[in-house]
Amino acid sequence: MFWKKAPATPGSEAAPHSTPRAGGGDDAALDAVANLLKAFGENAFDTDNVTALETRAECEGWAKKITVGGGRSEDEGGEVKPFKRDFGGVRRYFSAQRSHEREFVGRSLGNLREAVHAFARCLTTTVGEDRAADERVGAQLGKLVGAFQSNDSVAIRCEAEGIVAVVQEVMAKRSESQKRMLGELSQKITDLREELQGVREKAALDPLTQLFNRASLDAHLERVADLAFLLSSSPCILMIDVDHFKKVNDSYGHPVGDEVLRRVADGLVRNFLRREDFVARYGGEEFVVVIPDSSLHNAEQRAERVRQSLSELEIDAGKNTKIKITVSIGLASLSSGDAGISWLARADAALYEAKGSGRNCVRVARETGSAVASIVPPRSLPPGARTRSIPVGR
Repeated sequence: MFWKKAPATPGSEAAPHSTPRAGGGDDAALDAVANLLKAFGENAFDTDNVTALETRAECEGWAKKITVGGGRSEDEGGEVKPFKRDFGGVRRYFSAQRSHEREFVGRSLGNLREAVHAFARCLTTTVGEDRAADERVGAQLGKLVGAFQSNDSVAIRCEAEGIVAVVQEVMAKRSESQKRMLGELSQKITDLREELQGVREKAALDPLTQLFNRASLDAHLERVADLAFLLSSSPCILMIDVDHFKKVNDSYGHPVGDEVLRRVADGLVRNFLRREDFVARYGGEEFVVVIPDSSLHNAEQRAERVRQSLSELEIDAGKNTKIKITVSIGLASLSSGDAGISWLARADAALYEAKGSGRNCVRVARETGSAVASIVPPRSLPPGARTRSIPVGR
């Protein structure tokens, strides 16, 4: 239980699943359970019959069900009944989901073990067949040696013909066996490679936006920083934040917020189409673009184009409502002595300066870590426009 039951008075019975009093430890316990559910949803992964997004939405739904309090509901007969928190339903859902995920991971590991076992079986079968064939050849050679000792030319000729026939048969069977074994191994290895590639791609991508995730970004930044000094290139990094994103979630709900993030991700991909450009979701409403070789001036122009492009998006928020967003961008070129983490930190400092300068603008980081103004914000929408520009980050 998440709270202490009040002692029962004589002649009365405690109501099952009673709603706790608001405030104090009860609220803290409910918040803790809700946060656990949200954390579980945010770290969900795709399985064979449910996606990570579906699990996240389900967990958020349960979190709302147990944190909403003190309300009343009507049954089919119109009778008003006190609101009851369905802790049993939460426990059953959580238990069933975890059980399903455990089975899914177990099956995936089982596929890997089966591939290893198949490889071992192929080797064992090949070695066994080779040993049996060698024994046949050895036995026939023994007969040939015995014929030589007898000085019987007919026997020698017969045994020599016999050894030739045995060797030809063994070689033919061995060739067929090896082809069959290689074919089976090749198929197993192909299946395993495809499965591992799928797992690797899922592990490298953010499930909501299908951009590279934070772990992939960290590894990429270090590689780009190391290669830049060897190749004398000048990479740049853009850190992009959706302005006032929390207000979108608060005003329209998380599904609309998720749609905003997906549309921003699509917009970034369309604006950075070169194969060498690297677009990632840093976390929350923040994105990062790594341009491997560009002058700071050109990167600044591209940052302005993407800022302008994203500000023109119209996103459906339901009920015939369209919303528009803006983004703030921090830009930093790789400086001498920069590692991936310090390079990213300078871009982040420039982003914070853009946020502090009124948002919807670009700021360029100096080598010292400070930033200078780059692009002025665009004009606001004219009065009476059908779409509403609402603050949508930090």
